[in-house]
Amino acid sequence: MLVSQSACAKLILLGEHAVVYGFPALAIPFSSLRVRASVEPDFTSAPGTLTITPPEKEAQRLKNPEAVTDLIKKACEMTLRTLNLSQAPTCVVRVRSEIPFASGLGSSAAVSVAVARALSAFLGHPLPVEEVNAVAFQTEQITHGSPSGIDNTVIAYEQPIFFQKTQTPMGVHPGKAFTFLVADSGVQKSTMETVSRLAQRRTDSPQEVEPVLTQIGSLAQPGLQALEEGDEARLGSLMNQNQALLASLGLSCEALDRLIEAALSAGAIGAKLTGGGQGGHMLALVPESAVSPVKSALKDAGSPHVYVTTLKPAEG
Repeated sequence: MLVSQSACAKLILLGEHAVVYGFPALAIPFSSLRVRASVEPDFTSAPGTLTITPPEKEAQRLKNPEAVTDLIKKACEMTLRTLNLSQAPTCVVRVRSEIPFASGLGSSAAVSVAVARALSAFLGHPLPVEEVNAVAFQTEQITHGSPSGIDNTVIAYEQPIFFQKTQTPMGVHPGKAFTFLVADSGVQKSTMETVSRLAQRRTDSPQEVEPVLTQIGSLAQPGLQALEEGDEARLGSLMNQNQALLASLGLSCEALDRLIEAALSAGAIGAKLTGGGQGGHMLALVPESAVSPVKSALKDAGSPHVYVTTLKPAEG
């Protein structure tokens, strides 16, 4: 029997990089972009053979495409360990991704979540969301070193969260609908690479880096209030402040700067990089009336892919 499951992408609104060092951050699910994992029996291979078919199109864009296969393998191993199974089932695990890798959209965490869901369901013991989240975090630790945990958490629960290490994530309840445009800079950059570079800079020049991280971390709480009060102007202002601080740490790049300027000039309320930076994607908060002109401006500024996503208001 074929079993299929999926997981969404993610967007960090405020607090990336600072969240790694214990400061709070805000993140939202990007539900329209997804990873899909399927598992089905394999009647031709030896018992205990788990065959992995990675997302070839996306993997081929990476400098190290084998890393995707290894990621899926680790997610399978963590899932089996969580289920207390010592031997793999004889099956084929296929992964297909709409989420570009090395883009700041949480592709690796989404793969881990989708695989954990599909494999555990195939084995007849679907994991609850908190265990899926734990599997994804463990996989992220193996593949990325010292992740904050924000990516796997917002993806596993697929809801907006206020996140801080060592504390229980808090669900966010938007006071109104917020519309965002997400634009690809066309520059691939590993989040692990940008996090590692900033960590080294923080070690070498703590007096320069630490105050900026503190300022970035201070934006999440007012951002939470702006979201829950439906205050677009305040949230946009905080996003712009966050971008200026990230840029001061060398985490932006020419392509991102060009897209951000284009979005703001065309009517966006706020715009910033999202994720690791130095490439990947940018995020713009846009009033409904400006969606079309901002989207056109982003394409004219060189973005190969522009997406629209809406954060819906809390029910009730």
